[in-house]
Amino acid sequence: MRAEGSMNLREPGFDVVVLEDDDLVRDVLTDIMEAEGFAVCPATNVGEAMARLAASDGCSLLLTDIDLGPGPSGFEAARMAQEKHPGLPVIYLTGRPSHGNGREFGPRERFLRKPFRTRELVDAMRSLGVNPPEAPRLSCAGGR
Repeated sequence: MRAEGSMNLREPGFDVVVLEDDDLVRDVLTDIMEAEGFAVCPATNVGEAMARLAASDGCSLLLTDIDLGPGPSGFEAARMAQEKHPGLPVIYLTGRPSHGNGREFGPRERFLRKPFRTRELVDAMRSLGVNPPEAPRLSCAGGR
């Protein structure tokens, strides 16, 4: 059992890594996921997301923006994450009209164009078999 207000990432862990370089969007996504009962580890870049995944014993989903600014994209982040965590579900997010066009997504991947409704995100998660835990859990320390 976790002590109130703390989280050891080696415990059977958080459910969702939210990889988003925009602070406001990352905070909103984190709030949505927490309201749905998920424990969340927000990350601002690919390196941080990979470190959080490496430290986890139980991540259920990578929720990533596609355009993360300089450096690797969300597509590259997902590839790296799935190499180390085969079968990890990924939901790609973008506000750019051209992103995702013509790309074939695998059975463990979904794509949402911003803006989207909370229900669309939750439905995408459920279609990947990612459901809220029975009891809400603490989110990752150092998130916000």
